[in-house]
Amino acid sequence: MSEGLEERISVASERGGGFDMEAARVIVEQRSREFEDALRRGDAAAVGEIYTLDTKIVGALVGRENLVKEAQSMIDASETLTLRVVDLWGNDDLIVEDAYIEFMDANGAIMSQGEVLLVWKREADAWRIFRDVYKPAAK
Repeated sequence: MSEGLEERISVASERGGGFDMEAARVIVEQRSREFEDALRRGDAAAVGEIYTLDTKIVGALVGRENLVKEAQSMIDASETLTLRVVDLWGNDDLIVEDAYIEFMDANGAIMSQGEVLLVWKREADAWRIFRDVYKPAAK
């Protein structure tokens, strides 16, 4: 995680300049690439580190431990995903990301796609996903 970007967010807010959305976008995009890369290289623990300990994927699971198990299931099936930021808003503590997501099988064919709303929470050492809501596209 880039300390410079974290610092930009804090300094902009402290100076009354508001939340630095440009820095937030860079952080979210960087963390999303870390997520995608960890999944591709088969590192379920690294996927888990993108999420808070008390994370919740609405309607699916609660807690990082369960998230790591789900990530391992995706890895075992050679599934991957891609995320694309559509919009962001937030403050010093939370960033809400409206994104488009695709889930691919081992051959790269899209298995599912749709919208995802991710709530990123600032923790002491990094921004992590606190809540995750996925809505598949209509078929």
